[in-house]
Amino acid sequence: MISVDAGNTRIKVLIFNQDGSVQCQKTWPHAAKEECEAWLQTRDEPIWICDSAGGYWNDGTIVTSGAAWSFDVDYAESVGVDRLAAIEGARSRYPDRALLLISLGTCLTYSYLSRKGRFQGGSIAPGWSSRLKAMHEHTGSLPNLEAAIELGSDPRTHTTAQSMYRGAAQGIVDEINAEIERFEKINPELTVLVTGGDGPTFANHLKKGIFADENWVARGLWALAHK
Repeated sequence: MISVDAGNTRIKVLIFNQDGSVQCQKTWPHAAKEECEAWLQTRDEPIWICDSAGGYWNDGTIVTSGAAWSFDVDYAESVGVDRLAAIEGARSRYPDRALLLISLGTCLTYSYLSRKGRFQGGSIAPGWSSRLKAMHEHTGSLPNLEAAIELGSDPRTHTTAQSMYRGAAQGIVDEINAEIERFEKINPELTVLVTGGDGPTFANHLKKGIFADENWVARGLWALAHK
């Protein structure tokens, strides 16, 4: 089968073998959606799609937040389908565990699943590049910077750019570490997973967490299709 994970900036397509192993992966920028759809129309495999923006697709099964997940959802309103699909994928790899899935992308999201299989949300905050962009767009003098890591034990800085880099990156690290501690008070045996496009950059700076670039959303779609 084919899993399509359409995020805010890029579209990831994974082709799975029957046993759940990945045969290959293709990526398009989100602006090239029509090109991706044209390629999908050349394929014979079943196609399952998760579009975080809720966009229309010509082919395939569009998964929504109301899908038949393997867990219950304790949430007063609809949840982003990408968060639920990612939890589905993580649970297929780590069954019967309390999970905290931390995704670092356009947004920084925390998704908590109790050991009893209840999705209980978690905060959403601006991601790394979003923090830098907001500082530039909402002030009259701060520069427009591309995301770059600026961390270390010395909090002193010498340029405006260095101050912004450190503020954005160190703020994320401190926030994640503190949030993990709060969730561990709920379940000390929590399994923490770090993922997302910026996951590799931050994983080694965190006190705890398994970095696993497992394409959790795509794996969640595969799990749904094989229920």
